[in-house]
Amino acid sequence: MKTVSYVTRRNVLSRGAMGAVGGLFFARSRWVEATELPLVRRITLTHPELPAEFSGLRIAQISDIHAGVFMPPQRLARVRELVEEAAPDLLAFTGDQLDRREVDAEMFVHGFAGIHAPLGAYGILGNHDHLAGRDLAVEALEAVGITPLVNTAVTLERGGSRLRVVGVDDLSAWPPHGPSFRVVGEDEGLFRLLLCHQPSGFRAARHAGAHVMLAGHTHGGQITFPSRAVNVARLQTAYIAGPYQRGEHLLYVSRGIGVGAVPLRFGAPPELDLITLERGPLGWDAG
Repeated sequence: MKTVSYVTRRNVLSRGAMGAVGGLFFARSRWVEATELPLVRRITLTHPELPAEFSGLRIAQISDIHAGVFMPPQRLARVRELVEEAAPDLLAFTGDQLDRREVDAEMFVHGFAGIHAPLGAYGILGNHDHLAGRDLAVEALEAVGITPLVNTAVTLERGGSRLRVVGVDDLSAWPPHGPSFRVVGEDEGLFRLLLCHQPSGFRAARHAGAHVMLAGHTHGGQITFPSRAVNVARLQTAYIAGPYQRGEHLLYVSRGIGVGAVPLRFGAPPELDLITLERGPLGWDAG
């Protein structure tokens, strides 16, 4: 006997209501994930050319804060506490400190003013920092006490050895601004740690001679379905999150702390990265 299914107005409304409730539940649960404290992700990157005196260097990478509507002062304060509890040797802010408004700079400064580490705090600009205003974003870094590295570098010294920390401007910045990877090639004899907001700059970084590059920008895809290998960040780059190796060069991509225009995260929770550099065979240990 053949069974006939009848679609009635009541059925449609009922299913629509269930879908709406399910959608609201999903959005609410992902909103909680997007606004919770970031996990502290620890990883060791090893490179044979790292000077022995810098082996064990601990770097806190703080990426994609997006100070703004979805990153209120209370959450900024909790993120800062996590950074200070980690007690790193060096702080690396890898772009998108601001979301897009002038007031976001005030929020960022209020949240991080005076933060420091023994070997210094350094920061670069991301695409959202340029949206808020390049000069404003640089001034915000300086007001916090973070040294801006926008196509420039600093040389660190420890035990008679030197290490160069380089920062380039965002890849999508409008002329006359934009990245200059030539600065990476300066002081060729030194180990070079590069801060570049967008991981798609890794190819240029390798050609310029960066040994290790730290990036953000992707948010790990922000909304992903790992079991199905679905990740929207793949539309932009092959480097989604975590460590990568190409030849003698290492890249680490942070999932970051904040969110962009869509205040949701699924499958890509926020993170603060504690990276240890070690001298040794090329590779990493996520422990």
